Amino acid sequence: MLGYIPTSLFSGPAMTTSLAETLMSTTKGSPSAQPRTLRGRSSAETRSAVLDLIRSARTISRVELARRSALTEATISKITKELLGAGLVERAGYADSTGGKRAVLLRLAGGGVHALGVTLDVSRCVIVLCGADGAEVARSEVRGTGQDEPLVALRRLAGDIEVLLSSQRVDRSSVIGLGVAAPGARRGSALGWTTAAALQDEWDPIPVAEELSALTGLTVLRENDADCAALGEYWASSEATRDFVTVYMSYGIGAGIVVNGAIYRGASGNAGEIGHTVVDPAGLPCWCGSRGCLETVASPRAIVREALGLPRLRASLAADRPGLEPGFSELYRRFAERAADGDREATSLLDQAVSHFAVAVGNLVNTLDLDLVVLAGSGFAGVAEAYLCALQDRLRTTAFMRDVHPITIRLAATGPETAALGAASVVLHRHLTPHRSAVVA
Repeated sequence: MLGYIPTSLFSGPAMTTSLAETLMSTTKGSPSAQPRTLRGRSSAETRSAVLDLIRSARTISRVELARRSALTEATISKITKELLGAGLVERAGYADSTGGKRAVLLRLAGGGVHALGVTLDVSRCVIVLCGADGAEVARSEVRGTGQDEPLVALRRLAGDIEVLLSSQRVDRSSVIGLGVAAPGARRGSALGWTTAAALQDEWDPIPVAEELSALTGLTVLRENDADCAALGEYWASSEATRDFVTVYMSYGIGAGIVVNGAIYRGASGNAGEIGHTVVDPAGLPCWCGSRGCLETVASPRAIVREALGLPRLRASLAADRPGLEPGFSELYRRFAERAADGDREATSLLDQAVSHFAVAVGNLVNTLDLDLVVLAGSGFAGVAEAYLCALQDRLRTTAFMRDVHPITIRLAATGPETAALGAASVVLHRHLTPHRSAVVA
């Protein structure tokens, strides 16, 4: 068990990556191109880049590391020795024999370093403990924030985190931080909640990261849930090593855009607000000031609102049954069941939502020249097939890039709770691969 990570291991100037720099430095579609050197502006950046290469390869030999990084074998040997000594990398057997001595394979160490991730939600919170490789070690689903005062809810959450760590007998010194995934705007209020179903005015002035840090004694990083989902996919999936987008759907809809291994944020940190793409100019007004945004016609919140406006469907959802008072999550789950059973009104609402969704995401694919789109979040539970099929059909017939390269559309590798895993990945990304500049404070 690693009790201490040398602060000098990845210290050094942070490398920030602008979209312009990425476009100028990346070569695509050139199999004969020489690998670009991973040598950074400092030894810390170089170590960070090598660790990231080990992560993306899953298992790799020192010889292959040298080839892919365009670094000398002596440099790779020195760096991997440091990473092994710090408990960040471990031996993973031997490569197949090529006639000589079999090469030792390396991989990220699962148990030497840990990170915590949590999703803040009104109905329930999810806490995930991960190893350095991003794999889930343990998870706990606990009571949501509900109507409690923010500090009361945060104290309860801190206690739940302690219970999880104690149950796993994890050395606290191996926990390098806690990531918090919260829905809503990426910049603005302390928590960033702007969804009407989740908004509590009491949260606005609360510095959530600072309060949780004081309560847990951990470094806390707060991040938008869509960006968390994208980083979680990047960390957990060997396929998601290129530029891609994760479309995250929970109460609302957002997108995390990964460019060159880092979240692309835009001028104000709000890139990826696909929920405010206008898909119906004559539609309902949106809280953002526009009209007919994707949020108003295709988000789970919008679907539930429309379902409750239809008397027969409302009754079938048992929304008014005395004593039950189902919350949003339960109402949406029941709606998904009705749609799966072929209920006419439910399927009509779902078809309308997925059609608007496919238009918005199709436009994003064309705009960013994407070849990978990942769908993540609890909003796809029970209805994922409808969204996948609608989007695939849309791209098959209207995507500008369909004749240039294949476009892969799939569900997140980490399942519906990907934001919690992603929140832990934010911590891993910041501490273990800082050259990627995963988080902007």
